[in-house]
Amino acid sequence: MKFSIIIPVYNGSEYILQCLDSLICQTFQDWEAICIDDGSLDRSLEILNEYAERDSRVTVYSQLNKGVAKARDLGMYYMRGDYFLFIDIDDVLTPRALQTLCEKIEFEGAPDIVVGSVCVIAGNKILKMRKTAFSLLDNITYLKSVLTGKEGWELWGKAYNRSLIFAPLTYPQGLRIGEDASVFVQLVSRAKKIVGCEEVIYNYIQYESSVSHKKSLELAIETLNAALFIEEYFKDKNYYHEIQAELDTMWLLFYSNSTRRAFLKKSHPLMRLLKDHHFSASAFRLLPLHKAIYILIIYYFFAKK
Repeated sequence: MKFSIIIPVYNGSEYILQCLDSLICQTFQDWEAICIDDGSLDRSLEILNEYAERDSRVTVYSQLNKGVAKARDLGMYYMRGDYFLFIDIDDVLTPRALQTLCEKIEFEGAPDIVVGSVCVIAGNKILKMRKTAFSLLDNITYLKSVLTGKEGWELWGKAYNRSLIFAPLTYPQGLRIGEDASVFVQLVSRAKKIVGCEEVIYNYIQYESSVSHKKSLELAIETLNAALFIEEYFKDKNYYHEIQAELDTMWLLFYSNSTRRAFLKKSHPLMRLLKDHHFSASAFRLLPLHKAIYILIIYYFFAKK
């Protein structure tokens, strides 16, 4: 079995070595790293090429700055592995990650997606462990858990069977926030067998400079545009009405996330769409009580007209 590890890189020179070193240290060695430099302005491409010269398993491609989605797509085009993973350049795999995934894949009989547990780190301290709580799910059940925030919608921390890429994926345009969730739900929709893995395979490292910590009106708008993209994607699926309440809950969660960037006015078209079509009792019931209260307070007391 071979793993393809797809790593988009944009101005990641200070993180490249720790990321790629986490691959070199894997107990399972049959892997390839496909690094896509997305028009970096720092020394990223130079460092990647130097690394590739030392290890033939590391392949480097370069493109003009087209965004992380296009970089990942190029990586999937060149991958040769039986399964593929995504890593953000400022994160790392745990030493037994690929070995654990290989054993799980062989034991479960080649599932479509393996969801690993994740360790969240900031300032060299472990903030929390996100343990995968299920062993086996079908795509609809898992999708509902993702849309309601019970399972993470990040692309990283999972292994995907290459058979899922039987047709091109659809990519949202102009999104820096939520584009990974937009791609992830498409992969889930194509899967039939999804298995969980209790062992931690991925270290998600938080940095203050990350786009996820930046505040701006544009990022708040992009967050809700990601929700709109995801809903539109599912509208032509025969199970759309089966997941309607969960999609409404997703809108509420994305709205909650958007308020970390900025408060949109209630008159904004996306806010009107949120209120008129997704503020349903069934959606709020799927949220933890504290999250539901937060959303109601923010909308009715802090969002301006």
